[in-house]
Order: sequence, then structure tokens, then C-alpha cells
Amino acid sequence: MGDLKSGFEEVDGVRLGYLIIKGKQMFALSQVFTDLLKNIPRTTVHKRMDHLKVKKHHCDLEELRKLKAINSIAFHAAKCTLISREDVEALYTSCKTERVLKTKRRKISRALSATDLRPELAPTDPFSGFWKENKLWLGLNDSPRPLLPIRRKALRPGDTALLPASHL
Repeated sequence: MGDLKSGFEEVDGVRLGYLIIKGKQMFALSQVFTDLLKNIPRTTVHKRMDHLKVKKHHCDLEELRKLKAINSIAFHAAKCTLISREDVEALYTSCKTERVLKTKRRKISRALSATDLRPELAPTDPFSGFWKENKLWLGLNDSPRPLLPIRRKALRPGDTALLPASHL
């Protein structure tokens, strides 16, 4: 275990442990997830990793023990994946900028929708945009037919014919 070099690097105020493997700084992916990218959903991070073609290194037993010794991974961990410093930087930049852009886009769209909609034009039914002109398409070759209103009857204690069959 003495031949593995390790250390700590601070990224955006977060202290990450690393190992030097084949001359490269390699960081534990689990620590990157939990400490550095903790507010970003894992699915988003995984999509970004696929898009960036991040190369993963699976730890051997000696590397696993060293990472546990420097508290980069959980003590009970049975396996670990490492990614390079360049990949950590690219992933961090990608996830943070993507997050900011989405947030700005939502704020802009909310501001536009609030100014564009006048109270008298706002739809009262949330599904009104789903049905066009209150017509129902029954097939690709048919023409649209008017949508009939659904009437709901209140059930009386004696109306057993309207209840669903429970013996099925």
C-alpha cells in the first residue's frame, strides 16, 4: 500500500481525495457524486458522463484500501470507480453550466408567460390545450367528431348495476 501516492485537492471549496495511478490524478466517483455534485440528480450526471465519454477506472483491492484510509469512500464500500482530474473538471463545468442555463430558461419563460397571458384569456381547464376545438379523433382516416360532455350520476344505495364487478 506504500507505493500508491495520494493527496487532497480542493475543488469549489470541496476537499476531494485522489490517487496517482499511471501518472494521473484519479478521484473517487462516489465522492464526486456526494460532495462535489450533491445538488445535481445522478441521472443528469450520468447523462453528462456519457455525453463527455468519461473513462472510468475500477479499483483493485490495494486502491480500495488506500481510498478508505484517506476517507474518500465509505469504510464499508466493496468496490469503487475512479475518474481522472480532467474528467472531473469537464463533468463539473458541464453539470454546473447546464444547471444554470435551465434555471435561467425557466425564469425567462415564467416571466414571459406572466406578461403574455391576460386574465380573461387564461384557460380554466388544465387540459384545454390537449383537445383541439373539443373534437375527438377516432382514427387517422376519420374526421374529428364533437366531444360529448360526460355526465356523472350520483350513486344511490340501491344502484348496484352501476358498480363494477368485484368478483372478477
